[in-house]
Amino acid sequence: MKITKDYPGLTRAENGYYILNGDLISDEGVEIDLDNLLFVDGSIKAKHGIQARAGIQSRDGIKAGLGITAEWGIKAGGSIEAKYEIEAKNGIEAGKSIKTRGCIIAGTFIKAGWNIIAGDEIEAEYGIVSGWGIQAGTYIDCGKRIFAGTSVCADDDDCDKTIQCAEL
Repeated sequence: MKITKDYPGLTRAENGYYILNGDLISDEGVEIDLDNLLFVDGSIKAKHGIQARAGIQSRDGIKAGLGITAEWGIKAGGSIEAKYEIEAKNGIEAGKSIKTRGCIIAGTFIKAGWNIIAGDEIEAEYGIVSGWGIQAGTYIDCGKRIFAGTSVCADDDDCDKTIQCAEL
């Protein structure tokens, strides 16, 4: 599925962002070929990968059967999940979790309200912040600071607020 300026139901806001009301669901991959950020007022789900020429933002979650890549950033009010890589040239931010069996790579920062879990490496040029824990199968590479366990919620005592990896 290819999302272009002519996609049905797509509108353009005054700030130049593209807005799609409702969910964006595909039984194949999603290629977002827009010159500015796509905001989906719902969730984004693709059986295969999601690739954006600019940025992706979802009110709910973003989930891909393969990988998620964006030339700008990736942001979701819920979780961001992919089988393989989650990669953005700018930041990656989720209100809940960021999870993949592969790697998580951001040109600037990675931030999650809950946990950050990668089967391989986690890389961020500036910082990594997680409300709960951070787990990488191989290594974590961060240019500045890493914070885990920043959540102040009273009901998250059962969560793991540690950083786990083979190499930091």
